[in-house]
This record gives sequence, C-alpha cells and structure tokens, in this order.
Amino acid sequence: MTELFSLLVFAGVAVFFAIKLYGVLGRSEGHMEPPKAPEPKSRANGAGDRLPPVRPAFEGPAAAGLEAIAQADRSFSPDGFLDGAGQAYRMIIEGFARGDKDMLRTLLADKVFDRYAAVIDERRAKGETAKTEVDRIITTDIVDASADDGVARLKVKFEADIASEVTGSDGQTVSGDLGQLARVAEYWTFERRLDSADPNWVLASVAVA
Repeated sequence: MTELFSLLVFAGVAVFFAIKLYGVLGRSEGHMEPPKAPEPKSRANGAGDRLPPVRPAFEGPAAAGLEAIAQADRSFSPDGFLDGAGQAYRMIIEGFARGDKDMLRTLLADKVFDRYAAVIDERRAKGETAKTEVDRIITTDIVDASADDGVARLKVKFEADIASEVTGSDGQTVSGDLGQLARVAEYWTFERRLDSADPNWVLASVAVA
C-alpha cells in the first residue's frame, strides 16, 4: 500500500483528515414640538423606509479571502460550500477505497486524480480490495481562503471517525481493521475557476493536520 493511500485512510501511519451574522439596527425619533424634525434623507430621495440588504460580514483568519471570493461570485456562501465539501469528503474517501475512478474524476483536480488512479491500479494489480467507511464527520472548518489569478481556493480542516481495511486476493487482511474506528484530521484544499460557468469545486491537495 502506498504512502498516499495510507495518508487517506490510516491513522496508524499518520494522523489524518461561524460565520457570525451581524446586523445594524437604527431608529429615528420624531419631535413632539416644533420645529418639526426633517424627513430622513432616504425618504426625501424617495427610497422609502427600507434599508438595502446587508450581506453578513466574514470573520476569522480566512475573512479577507472569503470576501474576495464573495466579490467575484455573488452566489458564494461559506455554509453552502461546507455542506457540499462534507458530502465530497465522504464520497472521495469511500469512492477511492472502491476504486470508483469515474466518480473521482468529477471531484478531483487532474494532478490529484492521476495519483489516486495510480494507487487504485496498483491495488487491483495486486488483487487487493479496500473498504473504507466514514462513520461521522466531526468538524468542517474553513481555515484559509484566497482568490488569485481567477482561481478561488478554500482550505478546510476535516476531523472524522473512519474505519478502513485492505484484504488480499486470498481474503486475508493486509492492513487495517474495519471494526476499529480511527480519528483522522486533514486539511483539504478545494479550488475552482471564478470565470467558469461550472460552480463545482474540486479537491486540489490533501495535507495532514
């Protein structure tokens, strides 16, 4: 089993893989006695009582990058992204174990897909079978964000409980134990081109947390 596969699924080899909303509240008070208070400027301009919607501010170490991404893509939502990233995390890990190249192709950047495909081919050549189950995803946090040269990147820290096992062609266990959960922590970096009509993000790199 190669180092890459061990990184993804075994804690024994290496330890794996709010936005706070705020609003502005204001009120104007009229005067009971003359002189009468002037109308607010917004009314004088015919804007009515409604204030323009305020987009939630971003906080934390990734705030500047999130703001840059949101400026380039008005539909971007960190919460929506994290929902999708959590689904992709599970699909990639379990799909890699199954050797599902077709599915992985849609979720991985080319350089990552090439490495994963090579491991899958090697495993098949040896007659080995891998099984991986993501029991639960404990944490998904955006720890870094950027938008440079038309490419948005989001670095997410995942913590999860995962069980994995590899068996040989004879059915004997080569490594791992599907009956034992391991706590894993990793940084996954997703990216997508901001000038593309495709809204999907792909996994560009994985690093041990």
